[in-house]
Amino acid sequence: MERRRRDLSVTMYRILLYLSRMKVREDETRRLMRIERATGIERKELRLHLQKLVESGYVEAIEGGKTGRGGHTIITYDILESGRTLRSDLGRWIDLCIRMEYYPSEFFFLPSDA
Repeated sequence: MERRRRDLSVTMYRILLYLSRMKVREDETRRLMRIERATGIERKELRLHLQKLVESGYVEAIEGGKTGRGGHTIITYDILESGRTLRSDLGRWIDLCIRMEYYPSEFFFLPSDA
């Protein structure tokens, strides 16, 4: 899959949509690596967006006490109610942009939906 820069609203929507879908699944699905694969957003950019979402109170970062292969602490992410509201607002914005033909319709879905 080709990785390319996307509009910020689409990028944020994809992150929040993935976290919403994985809320009831095991913690492993909400790690940085898994979010990267599912959303198609590069890890460096994804880490920045997740950090901003945590600081803004839309997402919670949870340190599980486990360490990764490199010795770093494994962090899982969980969407908060304010994050769900933001995701809905972004979804309506993107839907409007699709109807006005600013975005192609496939921007609305995650790459993992294919």
